[in-house]
Amino acid sequence: MLRKLADKGHTIVLVTHATNNINACDYVCFLCQGGRLAYFGPPDEAKTYFGKADFAEIYSSLEPTEANKNIPAEAEARFKASSDYQKYVQSPLQQGPAEQANLQQGAAPVTRSRRGNAFKQFWILSLRYIKLLHNDTGNLLILLLQAPIIGIILLFMADAHIFDPDSVANCPSQTIPNIPPQLTNFRGSCQAAIQFLSQASQNPLSAAALKPYGGPDGALNNLISIGSGGDAQKILFIMAFAAVMFGCINGAREIVKEAAIYRRERAVNLGIMPYMLSKIAVLGTLCLLQSAVLAFFVGLHSPFKHSILLPPIVEIYITLALTAIAGLMVGLTVSAIAPNNDRATSFIPIILIPQVIFSGIIFPLSNSGLKFLGSFFAAGWAMAGMGSTIGLHSDKLGGQADCSYVSPPVQPPPPGPAHFYGPDANPANCAFRGDYAVSVTNQTAAHAAAVQHLLLIWGALIIMSIALAGLTAYFLKRKDIRG
Repeated sequence: MLRKLADKGHTIVLVTHATNNINACDYVCFLCQGGRLAYFGPPDEAKTYFGKADFAEIYSSLEPTEANKNIPAEAEARFKASSDYQKYVQSPLQQGPAEQANLQQGAAPVTRSRRGNAFKQFWILSLRYIKLLHNDTGNLLILLLQAPIIGIILLFMADAHIFDPDSVANCPSQTIPNIPPQLTNFRGSCQAAIQFLSQASQNPLSAAALKPYGGPDGALNNLISIGSGGDAQKILFIMAFAAVMFGCINGAREIVKEAAIYRRERAVNLGIMPYMLSKIAVLGTLCLLQSAVLAFFVGLHSPFKHSILLPPIVEIYITLALTAIAGLMVGLTVSAIAPNNDRATSFIPIILIPQVIFSGIIFPLSNSGLKFLGSFFAAGWAMAGMGSTIGLHSDKLGGQADCSYVSPPVQPPPPGPAHFYGPDANPANCAFRGDYAVSVTNQTAAHAAAVQHLLLIWGALIIMSIALAGLTAYFLKRKDIRG
C-alpha cells in the first residue's frame, strides 16, 4: 500500500526495525545512537557500503561496544567522507529547494496556511470517524448495548399502566361539604373529577361549596392525592439520567484521545468547525439511536398515554434526544479541556452526580438560587419536559407548587378566565421549571400554556447544546495557543 502511494507522487517516511521488505523503499537511512547519520541511499547499495550480507548485520555493526564506544561517531564521520554522502545527500541539497532558497534576495512573507474546503473536511472526517468506530468493535458494542440493556431493565420494572392518566393523577373519592357524597365518588379518576367540577362551577350552591378551596381549580388540586405519579416519576428520572449519561460517555474521550493527530492536522489546514461538527454528527446520530431504543423499550410494556402537542412517544423521544445531545456536548467540552484520557474519564462522575442532585427529584429545588443552578443541568429540563408530557403534578411529589395539566374531558366546559392556583399564581413561574397550568374553567388557555412550556423546555436544551458547542470550539482553539 505504501509503495502504491509513493508511486502516485506522495512522500512516505517510515520508521521501522523490520527489514523484510526494506528493498521496496527508494532510500534507506541508518541512524546510530545519538541520532548520528551512518548512511543514506538506496537499500541495495547499503549492503555494499557496510560490507554486510543483510540489514540485521548492519544494525549490529552500528551498536557501540565495551571495546569501542565511539562506533556511532566513527560511522557518521566515515559516511560524511564517502562518495555516497556527496551523491545522495550533499548534491541533492545543493540542487534542490534548499539551495534556491539561499539564492533568494529577500525572505518571503510569512502567510497563514489556507484552510481547506470546510464541507469536504467535514465529510472526510465523518467517514473516517465512522470507519474508526466500526473497526473498534468492542467499544462500539458497548455503546450500542447501553440503551437496550437499560430499556429492558425498565421494561420489566415498570407496571403496564404506570403512565395511564388515572395512575399519573389519582383522584380518590372525597367528601366535600354541602355536596352529596355520591357525586364525589370519582373512583380514582381525575377525568371524572374535572367533569364534575366543570358542572359544579355552574351551579350556585355547588360553586359556593367549592369557594373555600379557591374555586374549581383549587378543588381539583385538593382532590389529587399526594404521591400521584411517583412510580412514573422514577421511571422518567432514570430515562432522563440515562440520556445524559449516554451522551456524556459517548463524547468524553473522543477529542482528547486524538490530541496528537488533531495538532498535526491543525498545523496543515484542518478547520475547528469541520472537526467538531464531524464528532457531533456521528456521535449525535448514535445519541438519537440510543434515545429511540430507550423510549421504544419503555413504551413497549408501559405505553405513554398522554401528550401535549405530538403523539406521546414522539414527545418523549424528542425530549430524550435533546437531552442526550446536551449530554454529548458536555462530554465533548470535557474532552476538549482534559489533558489526557485518564483525566477525561475522571471527570465523568463529577459531571453526572450534579445531574442527579439538581434534577429536583431527590432533593427539591426549594428556592430561586437552587432553581437557577438547576437550570444549567439537562436532567432537570428533561424531567420537566417528560413530566409535562405525561401530566405529572410536581407539588404532589414534593416539588414546587403544581402547574401540571390534566387531559380535558370529552365535553370541554364553556370558556372563561383561566385559573391558576397554589403559591405560584403567576403562570410565568409555572413555566420556569415545573410542569404547566391546569384549569377546570378554561382548558383551552391551560393547553396553550402547556404547549408554550414544552417548547420552552426544548428550546432550553437546544440553547444549552449550542452554548456547549461554543465552549468546545473555544477550548479547541486554546490548543493552538498551548501547542
